[in-house]
Amino acid sequence: MLKDKDLNKIERKRRGNSRYFLFFAVALFVCLGTGYGVYYALLNVSWFNLTKVEIKNNVSVPKFMITNVTDKYKGQNLLAISTNDLRKSLSKISRVKKVQFRKHLPHTLNIVITERSGFLYIKSIEGDLHPVDSEGIILEKLNSYYNEDLPLVTTYIPNAQFKVGAKLVKPYIVKILKIQKLVTEQLPDFQALISEYYVLDDTVYLVDAKYGTRIIPSDEDVIAQFKRYMFVQDNGNIDRNSVIDLRFKNQVVVKAGNK
Repeated sequence: MLKDKDLNKIERKRRGNSRYFLFFAVALFVCLGTGYGVYYALLNVSWFNLTKVEIKNNVSVPKFMITNVTDKYKGQNLLAISTNDLRKSLSKISRVKKVQFRKHLPHTLNIVITERSGFLYIKSIEGDLHPVDSEGIILEKLNSYYNEDLPLVTTYIPNAQFKVGAKLVKPYIVKILKIQKLVTEQLPDFQALISEYYVLDDTVYLVDAKYGTRIIPSDEDVIAQFKRYMFVQDNGNIDRNSVIDLRFKNQVVVKAGNK
């Protein structure tokens, strides 16, 4: 059984621990308050006002399209600028796929752009060319877009339906994009020969620019069938006006005329 003397020691120890805990809590509160106060002060001083924006990796997107967005942030405190808001604004440019920011005190904001590259030209019924990326996103018509050497897709879509930033979801466009992706990734030598895609009677055709033949791609084993065609073309004598039907398994069917 504890004596009164021992109980008093325990009680004093408890009171001592409580004082230490209270002291720690007060010290922590003071540190947090001081840190917040210093940070808040730094957000409002002119020492860190933005004066310089450095832009990297923009190739097809002109610098002025980016600076039109960033100029309104000039003179604002660099620490206070919301990169989320800035990212949303820059992402409205359809050729901008991803944006990274680095703040370099005291006055510089570094912007690294990842662009959407042109993948195909979609030709409208009026004859205008609209670049799209590999996901079918319609891109801006920029000064440099005609320099992109891309296959053409002839369509009956009117210009009014081409909205920059929108995604084309017509089934034959989706199919053509899938074929072009496979060829680009797995058969680049053949990809360089494709000049045009078009649709006739709901059937997708592509044009071999080297030989002038028109090819109906297979729905299965696409790459294997293209390889068979290339072998037959290089070792045979296929007429330039022929249509090559690759929809038959393990076969390269040569047709005369349009069908």
